[in-house]
Amino acid sequence: MKAKISITEQNAEIEASQEEVSEFLEKVIPNFVLEGGGILSDTVRFWRWKNQINIIKKVKSIVENSKLDKKQVPLKILLPIMENSSLEEEELIQNKWANILANAITASKDITPNYAEILKELSVLEVVILDKLFDESNKESDYEKRKQLQFSKQKISEIFKLSSEQADLIIENLYRLNLCQAPAGHGIAVGQYKFALRTTEVFEFTTFGYYFVQACKWE
Repeated sequence: MKAKISITEQNAEIEASQEEVSEFLEKVIPNFVLEGGGILSDTVRFWRWKNQINIIKKVKSIVENSKLDKKQVPLKILLPIMENSSLEEEELIQNKWANILANAITASKDITPNYAEILKELSVLEVVILDKLFDESNKESDYEKRKQLQFSKQKISEIFKLSSEQADLIIENLYRLNLCQAPAGHGIAVGQYKFALRTTEVFEFTTFGYYFVQACKWE
């Protein structure tokens, strides 16, 4: 037969659990995020709202200065942009969110729904590196030649003062997001089975990556 737990014991257990959680959260979450009981507060919503306002002001300035016609943005594009951009504090990436939305509003560039999912997963350093790759790629006007351009991990490491391990982490993340890729090759064969060689020492911009970075720019 199961022992019955009194209301007093239940309340004591709840209070102990709440205190334990609150003590933990206080160490890992900024104070302004928490209410007295350690619960995420309305301040978070206000903080996200402020981020959205900052980004929308940037968009308004871009669009009005462009003198271009405005159009309604499909919800499947608009909502992910508004939702994810509200979590961004870094001004550099806020500018990217503003550019994507401005491009969508003016139809200056094709914006796809997955762009928001990709941008939210990029760090400031990764965004800066992508801009560098884009600028180098943009020097080549011929598409077939441009997509064959290769970039060196060593060069990226030197420019951005990265260790080999740090550079690998960044390049592998760009591979994961399909923004960059290892050079195409025939790989090696073991008997009748062929294996593709995967490296981060040299890499290429994907066509998708090129157009994603372009969509994050206002030109």
